[in-house]
Amino acid sequence: MSEQKSRSRHLVDPEISSALDLFPTSDLTAASLMVSRENQAKMLPQIDVTPMFPVSFEEISVPSYFGGPDIRIEIIKPLQPKHDKMPLYYSIHGGGMVMGSPVVDRTGNAALAAQHGFCCVAVYYRLAPEHVQPSQLQDCYSGLKWCVEHADTLGIDVQKVAIGGSSAGAGLAAGLALYIRDQKEFDIHHLRLRSPMLDDRTSVSPEHPCAGEFVWTKGSNHFGWKSVLGHEPGQAEESEYYVPARAKSLAGLPPTYISIGSIDLFIDEALLFAKQLVFDGVLVELHVYPGYHHLSPMFPNAHYSQEGARSSEHALLKALGLL
Repeated sequence: MSEQKSRSRHLVDPEISSALDLFPTSDLTAASLMVSRENQAKMLPQIDVTPMFPVSFEEISVPSYFGGPDIRIEIIKPLQPKHDKMPLYYSIHGGGMVMGSPVVDRTGNAALAAQHGFCCVAVYYRLAPEHVQPSQLQDCYSGLKWCVEHADTLGIDVQKVAIGGSSAGAGLAAGLALYIRDQKEFDIHHLRLRSPMLDDRTSVSPEHPCAGEFVWTKGSNHFGWKSVLGHEPGQAEESEYYVPARAKSLAGLPPTYISIGSIDLFIDEALLFAKQLVFDGVLVELHVYPGYHHLSPMFPNAHYSQEGARSSEHALLKALGLL
């Protein structure tokens, strides 16, 4: 590794440093996107969670409320319900707005369903650059609205609804929460943001001296935001539903959990978002994990990964009144 590319290597938590050599850092581009998608799909083959957990798994298509194509969602329920009506966790996958699928979160969702009796729904939103905003917002909103409108069929409690995601999924979840707040058609009761991708301006800001060197870089971030917005990021005006950090007020959002690594590219925007939540009177729980980069979820047994799993679960259960 060259001197130029080692500005923060000494800051990486030793427990999670091995991934850096497995995944050489290079910027995602239009030319490399298809190969990156194929490689990710190979790394995350379709997982059958039903032999692993006492849950059911179903994949269905639901209609768009915006006249778009039908949206695929996958539904995971416990075989032995723990509640008369199940709390709903609505999961939005990461992938920089341009890659990924709910497969990455399927095992975690199945565990949540089995252990705490949740109905876990994950959405296959359209990816950029083939589809730009508001495609992603509309798909995510439609999938959740369908669940709320079919609460009796699904067996869910509309007074216990949480949404969340990691990375791009967390950014989409935050934008969705703002849109839900303003539409006033239904409520959500918890927002879970892990390593959230919240601000397009990060991709055009001066390079951070200690964050964003590994895994998801400033160059990749620029490509992701340009792809999903359909134009160069960092413009003067941008919808807060697409770029949550642009929101003038976060008042009215539900209790929010945020976790972020100290050398993750998104560290500054996560801290600023948490600060704005506090200012606007939203209950917020913030965790910054020292030496953690964007691939830390690959190490579920590492100390801070386990701590993050415990704290995020506790925040979810507390916000929904399940403790």
